[in-house]
Amino acid sequence: MKKYKKILIVTHQYLPHVSPRTTRWKLLVDELINNGHNVSILTGMYPDFDTNNVEIIYFGNKNNINIVSNLREKSKQVASGDAIKKTFYGVLKKIYRFFINYLAWPDYSMFWLYQIYRNRNKILKDYDIIISVSLPFSSHIAAYFINKKVKKHWVMDIGDPFSLKVDAPENNRFLYSGLNKRYEKKFYSLADNILFTHQDALNNHKHFFGIPSDKLIVANPISNFDNDLLNSALSYDYSSKPIKISYFGIFTKGVRSPNSFLELVKKNNEMEFSWYVNEDSEKIIKSCDLNVDKHSFYSQVSREEAQKLMVNSAHCLLSIGNKNPNQIPSKVVEYLATGKPIIHFTEIDNDPVIKVSDEFDNLITINKSVEVENLSILIKEMFNKIEKFDKDKFINNYTAKSIIKNLDVI
Repeated sequence: MKKYKKILIVTHQYLPHVSPRTTRWKLLVDELINNGHNVSILTGMYPDFDTNNVEIIYFGNKNNINIVSNLREKSKQVASGDAIKKTFYGVLKKIYRFFINYLAWPDYSMFWLYQIYRNRNKILKDYDIIISVSLPFSSHIAAYFINKKVKKHWVMDIGDPFSLKVDAPENNRFLYSGLNKRYEKKFYSLADNILFTHQDALNNHKHFFGIPSDKLIVANPISNFDNDLLNSALSYDYSSKPIKISYFGIFTKGVRSPNSFLELVKKNNEMEFSWYVNEDSEKIIKSCDLNVDKHSFYSQVSREEAQKLMVNSAHCLLSIGNKNPNQIPSKVVEYLATGKPIIHFTEIDNDPVIKVSDEFDNLITINKSVEVENLSILIKEMFNKIEKFDKDKFINNYTAKSIIKNLDVI
């Protein structure tokens, strides 16, 4: 007879915050609850949503969940002629970013960590399993504080690298490089299972930190699967012109940039682009040499709205690869779940999405060496294979159910 577990999930990022990690763990939490487990979530995000099925343990200040976002919103609300206030908010934003980038350890959520440490004895220790989720890395430190004495089964879910992050590190590498490696190695030695989103990241961390193989599990990026979305994708008129390509997400300097892709397609007159991005990403795109008539910009939308837009308003979805092989853009799997054709632009030869593209006919990978004429041919070939999407392979490998199935402890 199956024994249901009491599970404590430690993740600074959770709903209502929208990120790849919150999307992933909302799906996993739902699957755990559906399987009968008792789930509690320790988070730094104020829970302004229905919490009937899950216990939320919140420590933090709901008015300062994201200081930069708050400052940006206040700056927008300032009257256009009030240059002094706009300058004031701009200076505050720069001061905060300077502190986070150069002085904070381990990352931007260091104040949440202080709250966890101060209140650690108020958190019940009657759980069977503790699961810590990064990014940010502070979630693992918080789990260590809580689990240090009781030593229950500890699972670490590693979304993005910490010490091994090549570009845009989470803190000042000059000051904290040794500290980062020391604590990351310590936690890997203490954890019972460590999840990585793809095999290359697992292998790199295994060799760098000397992690025993029996602790390591590949837990792919995931999405839900909806037959109605797939049917909408299949019924789209792929013969219509121009070819509409949509991107959903953000860009980060040093990690993910659209520059090389836009340079490749700037002379192509068959394509029009829709960008669902934040303000900073829009600036990055517009800084490139592009034909503005071919590009439309929209605010970021909810996950549910994004999925509907993906299947109903675009021929093809665009993904841009990271410059670090230890990171895989989870949006590729979100895209895959719809069955829509996907172009993934690779910046590096060992981009982990290349292996995923071998599994599905609706995903192609290209790089800056491809001829733009050949790109149009490749896209049209995908349109002809739209009916071949292997939904069973997707469900068995890229859903919450597939991850829980591989975690024997649950």
